[in-house]
Amino acid sequence: AVVSTQSTGRYTYTHGHPEDGMKDTTTYILTHFSDDDDDIPLSGKKYVSDEKTKKNRQLGILFTIIGALFSSSASVSIKLAEQVVPVLQVLWFKFIVMFFLVGGMVIIGRKSLDVEGKTMYLFIRSCSENMAMSLVLFAVMYLPVGEATVVMFFSMSLFMVLMAAIFLKEPLSCRIYIALVFGLSGVFLLANPEEIIVNKSFSISKMYGLGAGVGHGLFRATSSIMIRKLGTDVDSKVVVFYHSFFGLVIFTSLILLGVLYSFVSGNFLLADEFFVRIDDSFLLAICLSIGVLMFICQ
Repeated sequence: AVVSTQSTGRYTYTHGHPEDGMKDTTTYILTHFSDDDDDIPLSGKKYVSDEKTKKNRQLGILFTIIGALFSSSASVSIKLAEQVVPVLQVLWFKFIVMFFLVGGMVIIGRKSLDVEGKTMYLFIRSCSENMAMSLVLFAVMYLPVGEATVVMFFSMSLFMVLMAAIFLKEPLSCRIYIALVFGLSGVFLLANPEEIIVNKSFSISKMYGLGAGVGHGLFRATSSIMIRKLGTDVDSKVVVFYHSFFGLVIFTSLILLGVLYSFVSGNFLLADEFFVRIDDSFLLAICLSIGVLMFICQ
């Protein structure tokens, strides 16, 4: 039943079988009607009340802050681990922990892994997220953790705003422009332009760190845009499962190829650049914590 007159505006559509207690009511914004006698609208978009929009915004801000907290904690753990453990092995630990955690949730929740029609978005999301996570390690390797975190978050914010405006058609408010100006100014100051302009010198390692931080922002923004494209059609656990699965396959293959090359070339010490035995229980706990923290962040 449509509660409306034959005009554009807000209307309510009730569907289901009321006699069986299966009734659901959804409110839409009407664009125009069809020409048939049923008076069913030809097209429209779902109406969301101002109160629900405000609640969603508050939840979004809360989840963003929580995600930033766990992501920053993971960056500290990565900084501690990469001093001893090879970069590829740190990433391998992250993905194997995430894979078993989210895999267990998928099995317990009996979630379907069928993503028909969304495969491309899911693949792009997994690849971009894996690249972003890889660049985190290089950013914190060449920069202090505080500087690396600032560069990554503000770079992501910049690319996110631009991509949302281009691909999602989201409007840009004056507050967003002001926030971006302050954020970019901070990243510019972290690059230490005085050292380059006045002293005619710069640190190559710092440039690597800044480049990795900006690259992380680009790929993380791409990943987030793909999440919006996926919408609610694909369960979040399934999205994280495919991300961890692809990452585990990629980095396990890279480690095996690296170790195999070291044996073929006869340079056995080269294998330590890809995988090392961890006897220190504290270091092992740090490596495992990276996977747990990034799982919660995801």
